[in-house]
Amino acid sequence: DTNFRPRLWKAADAAPVISAAAARADILKTSAEDCAALFGESDPDAIARHFLALGSKAVIVTLGRDGVLIATATGSDRIAGYPVDAVDATGAGDAFTGALLAELSRGVALPEAARFANAAAALSTLGYGAIAPLPTRDDVSRFLARA
Repeated sequence: DTNFRPRLWKAADAAPVISAAAARADILKTSAEDCAALFGESDPDAIARHFLALGSKAVIVTLGRDGVLIATATGSDRIAGYPVDAVDATGAGDAFTGALLAELSRGVALPEAARFANAAAALSTLGYGAIAPLPTRDDVSRFLARA
């Protein structure tokens, strides 16, 4: 996860470190917002190409309410966002990454894991803060069954 925080370090310092890590990543998760700040690029397809060219085997670009782009050397796929009445996006990226890793650890394929994670992130925006609104697996499963 690029998880760039400009209050902690400058983009000029962070970009080479993140690029070096990306070159070794099996799955790199980033956001269009991070990449605009780090590399001056906000187009999801260009972002994916950038990290794939560095050596990342798979790239996930989160796009907020617009969903997610997943890209590998063999192609890319977009997963639409889930419309919710969001009140606070704090922690949505962490909810996404945690749910993604949980699903991957269960042996779920990357596209399906990203779909689940996208739903978890959407649900996490329904409350305030980064912890309290985190959904359970059952919450996400029920949400996906209705979606």
